[in-house]
Amino acid sequence: MGWEAFSEERVQLISQYIETRLDRFEQSISKQLHPMVEAMRYSIQGGGKRLRPMLLVTAAEYLGLPAERVLPAACAIEYIHTYSLIHDDLPALDDDDTRRGKPSNHKKFGEAVAILAGDALLTEAFSTMLDLKENEFSAEQVLNCVATLSCYSGVRGMVGGQFLDVTKGAELIDSLPELEFIHIHKTGALILASVLIPTCLVATDEETKINLRRYGKALGLAFQISDDILDSEANFRYSRGPRKKPKPNYTQLTAPGEIRDRLNGLIDDAISCIDEKKGQTLIDIAEFIRTRKS
Repeated sequence: MGWEAFSEERVQLISQYIETRLDRFEQSISKQLHPMVEAMRYSIQGGGKRLRPMLLVTAAEYLGLPAERVLPAACAIEYIHTYSLIHDDLPALDDDDTRRGKPSNHKKFGEAVAILAGDALLTEAFSTMLDLKENEFSAEQVLNCVATLSCYSGVRGMVGGQFLDVTKGAELIDSLPELEFIHIHKTGALILASVLIPTCLVATDEETKINLRRYGKALGLAFQISDDILDSEANFRYSRGPRKKPKPNYTQLTAPGEIRDRLNGLIDDAISCIDEKKGQTLIDIAEFIRTRKS
């Protein structure tokens, strides 16, 4: 199966599971609360690439686990990612009016509901992760997944990176290492978690764990660099329109040729960590990030 067909099939599998999970959740609560689920669904169905859950199921398959067995974890990682986007768009943070060509959640439902929709997705992510127990994983394995998700999505990961992004500001970031420290946490941590969570669910030798960690770290940073390149090549940000608040980015600190070299070096490093005989899809994802146009 070619990469495009494989990607479409996996994204459809993930999206169908997410939709089923949301439907089941909606049926379990009072009808008075259904508008809350509508706000959650609005952003979770916002047209994203499903990169993080795609990485999670692909890493699982690399380790010999069928995609269907890890769908609760894939759903959980997408819930976390979506909640972060809802909150990121709020006026207190990036103040973005659009997301993927549509009004941001707070523009559609109001700031209060948007905050609560993000809170709901964050909370339900951990409930969803616990559904792994229905797929014959042990309690210890499931708890290790929960601990990994908590670590990389919280202050030690994504939230910590967002905190530094908000409090330091573009004018205070004057070195590449400082910028990369922020992005390793803000963007890279959840991508790394997506790759590492499957290692909690199957016996994995130390060398493979080290290589997957290296792959995930390189890919997370590469994805942020590709974002900055895409933004610099357009009159407005490809997914969110004009920026209202200045934010630190690679194009401010690095010449165009150097930033492209940095991206290629990270992708090459990520690919070198993968056994090409069984990991072609992980390699394809890395190449997609190298050449992505949106």
